Amino acid sequence: MSKKITLKHNLQVGVRWATVDDAATIARIELSSSHYEHRKEPFTLTHPQFTKLWKDRLKSDLFKTILVYEAKAICGFLTFKEAIEDGKILALYVDPIFMRHGVGKLLLSTAIEMVELKGGRQIEVEVEVLNNGAITFYESLLFHKVSVKLEHLFVMKKEL
Repeated sequence: MSKKITLKHNLQVGVRWATVDDAATIARIELSSSHYEHRKEPFTLTHPQFTKLWKDRLKSDLFKTILVYEAKAICGFLTFKEAIEDGKILALYVDPIFMRHGVGKLLLSTAIEMVELKGGRQIEVEVEVLNNGAITFYESLLFHKVSVKLEHLFVMKKEL
């Protein structure tokens, strides 16, 4: 899987599967982007600890991660948990320097296409209840809040 796409601000990107070699960059992106989430509990892991977590995820059959990348950097990533056709998103993060360029929308549209190709009928993500930016983003793409989990996460779903 690799296709070249032009996003906002003439950003030329591709989409590909993540590898274990991408773990440190994925960890950095998630840690730097987490400041925008308004998390109830901030991350307590260090970058090396988070990198190890991502290496383990990227080696596991339980997680599948796609990346949007440009010539010199990974712009963002999306990780499925469990089977792709289940449509459960574990993580969607965009590097702050690439926010508002269409990276998140490209990741999500690619994920939806993958779920549909595998026969899935919905896609689901958990969002911090105070993360108004993400909630607005998902609602603009026709996701709906369906429940609250652990008092600090909205479960948002889109039927395909």
